[in-house]
Amino acid sequence: MSQFSAQEPSLGYHYQIRYALHLLLKSKEKEDSFIKLENLDDVEIGDLNIVELHQTKFHNKHASNLTDSGVDIWKTLRVWSEMITTGNIDLDNAILVLVTTSKISPDSILDKLTENKTDKKTSQEIVDRLNEVTRNSKSGTNPETKSSGLQPSFKAFNKLSNEQKQKLIQSINIRDKALKFDELKRQIQHELQLYFLPKEMELAFNELQGWWYEQCIKHLTNEKNKITYQEIKNYVRYIADKYKSDNLPIDKYIMGLDVSEADYDEMCFVKQLQEINLGKNAINQSKRDYYRASEQRSKWMRENLLNAEEEINYDFRLKDDWKGKFAFLEDEIENVPDEVVIEKCKQFYKQFYGENFPNIFIRTRVTEIFLVKGSCQMLADKKSIVWHPNYLKR
Repeated sequence: MSQFSAQEPSLGYHYQIRYALHLLLKSKEKEDSFIKLENLDDVEIGDLNIVELHQTKFHNKHASNLTDSGVDIWKTLRVWSEMITTGNIDLDNAILVLVTTSKISPDSILDKLTENKTDKKTSQEIVDRLNEVTRNSKSGTNPETKSSGLQPSFKAFNKLSNEQKQKLIQSINIRDKALKFDELKRQIQHELQLYFLPKEMELAFNELQGWWYEQCIKHLTNEKNKITYQEIKNYVRYIADKYKSDNLPIDKYIMGLDVSEADYDEMCFVKQLQEINLGKNAINQSKRDYYRASEQRSKWMRENLLNAEEEINYDFRLKDDWKGKFAFLEDEIENVPDEVVIEKCKQFYKQFYGENFPNIFIRTRVTEIFLVKGSCQMLADKKSIVWHPNYLKR
C-alpha cells in the first residue's frame, strides 16, 4: 500500500471529526441542534424539526474532478438509496449533503445540485443521466464504472422507483471544493473570536479540539447518544472563563505529573528539608509540588498568559509572608541547642507550609495548592526564603 493510499482514509476520519465540530458551531442559531457520527450517515446534524445527513469525502493532494460516474457520488448515492429502501430516512424531513474537497467537473450534470434548487423537471433530467450511467456500466461502454467496483451502488440506486429517485435528487445538495483542514480550523476560530483574544486563540482551539475528540470517541463507542450544541457552548464558555483577567488555565497533564524518589536530591530546597528532618514522604510531595509549579509557570510564560511583572510581584508577596512568620521563629531559636532549632524549624514548616499553606495566589481564582507550595519551594531553592536559618548565611 502506498503512503498516499494509507494516509488518505485516515485523514478522512479526522476530516469528518473536524468538519462536524465546524458544523455544530455554525448551528448556533438553533439551541437544540445536535451531531451524530457514523449513525445514518458520516455526520448527522439535526434539531427538533429536520435532520441533515452529510457524507464527507476528503481528498488530500490527488483530488480528481467529481463526475457523473465518479466513485464519490455513487458511493454516496448507495448509502442514501439503501436508507430509502430500508425506511431509515424520511426525505420529507431530511436534507442530504455531499461534502467533497473535489471539484465538480464542468460538464457534469451534478453541477445542478450545488445550489439545491432542483425542480421536478431538473431532477428528472438528473435521474435520466444517472440511469444512463448505470446502463453504460452494464454494457461496459464506460471504463470508469467498469473497473471501479460500483456495481452495488448502481444496484441500490436502481432498486428505487422513479418517484423515489426524483425525491432523492431533490433532497441532495453538493458542496464541492469544501474547506480543507487549515480552512476548517480558521472557520472554527472565527466562530470563537467573541470569546478569546487573538493571543489566546491557538491555545483555546487546541483545548476545544482535544475535548471534541473525547466526545466523539464517547459517542462512537456508544457512551453517549449524540453531542449537542449546548454542550459545546458550555465548554467554550468554560475555556473562556480560564482566560479572564483573574484566572489562568491549569494544564491537566502538568497537574498529574509525578517525580521519582531520587529526583532533585541535589537541589537546595531538598537539602533544606532534609536538614530539618522532614520525612521522606513529605519531601517527595514537596518535590512534586516544585516540579508541577515550575512547569505550569513556565508554560504560562511561554504562552504569554502571564507577564514577568506578575511573577516578580507574586514571589515578593510569598517572600514577604514568609518573612513575617519566620521572624517569630528566629526569636524562638536564638541561643538554643541545634536539635531544638531543627525541631522548631520542622514544626514551623509543618504548620505553615505542610499541613497549611499561604493564602496567596498568583491570580485571584488560581487557587491550586501545588502552585502555592511549589512556588515557595522555588523560592527556597534560590534561598529567597529558607526552611533552616543556617541557609541565610550560605
